[in-house]
Amino acid sequence: MFKHKGFLMCVLLLMVVLTGCGKEAVKDKEEQVNETTEQKKATATSIETAEWPRTYTDGLGKEIVIEQQPERLASLWFFYPEILAALDETPVGTTEKEFLSTLSYLEGKLDTTEELGEKTAPDIEKLLSTQPDIILATEHQQKIYDALVKVAPVVTLNSADIFNDWQYGLREVAKVIGKEDKAEAVIEQMMSDISIGRTDLAKFKEESIALIVSWDGKTFNVLGEDSPIYTLAFDKERGLGLTPDDGFTGTSDEFASFEGISSITADHIFLIGDITKKDKLIQDIEESQVWNNLNAVQKDNVYMMDTSALTAGPLAIQYALDNMITALQNTK
Repeated sequence: MFKHKGFLMCVLLLMVVLTGCGKEAVKDKEEQVNETTEQKKATATSIETAEWPRTYTDGLGKEIVIEQQPERLASLWFFYPEILAALDETPVGTTEKEFLSTLSYLEGKLDTTEELGEKTAPDIEKLLSTQPDIILATEHQQKIYDALVKVAPVVTLNSADIFNDWQYGLREVAKVIGKEDKAEAVIEQMMSDISIGRTDLAKFKEESIALIVSWDGKTFNVLGEDSPIYTLAFDKERGLGLTPDDGFTGTSDEFASFEGISSITADHIFLIGDITKKDKLIQDIEESQVWNNLNAVQKDNVYMMDTSALTAGPLAIQYALDNMITALQNTK
């Protein structure tokens, strides 16, 4: 039987492969990744002045002169509306509005936002009609860059950099729109919440946890070190410092059949994804002998989070954080 631990505030499953082999290798890899990320942040984007006009150098190395503080922002990738919401902004247009509106932390916040279509092929006419001051894009829109820049200045950030570091994305967008102080306040509050949560959940260090994602009830992924939610749950400095199932400490593992999850021995399971909104799929799983034989299921330690946890932005991290803390603290 599941514990429905929904927490108000709360996608896409985007996996970036990071290799880990053994504790020392994982530590070395993390240090290398951190160094590389910091180098990227120091060189890929920069800003010359805190006032207006300001010149911003984006992830493509292009210098964008922003004459005055932009008010009308168009988004061409799924994480930008979430970042803007964290900065108390609403885009005038976004791709994938229908999907994004299902995320708990964006519910009702995109009502006035124009749907711009598919993220790699946005509707240019609709984009033009929104009269944006700035278009927020990623490397995935490079093929249509010339068309976009005719509409408004285009700021391009690398999607993997943002996916792997929610603070980076928040800070860079804040530089573009002049809300650096707001971004730092959000980061400070969230890191404080994570630190408090790590202390409160210290009693669970001897109990293992598995993070399982499923969209259709047929394919299951046990999230690994290539997932921001894994970092949130298990990193001892940037996360809650919990203990992962020792059989799943590398990159994410995919099971093409339901039977594959029988190897999960964790004391607690967080089931994440679209499956949590599909009663028939949940019922089928609950009736499965494979599922009922799992250690966490027998202990009644299964908790559910929807796709709101998977966008890797600041509000997704907050959503997952709140759910993990609440679920574990309410464990019988």
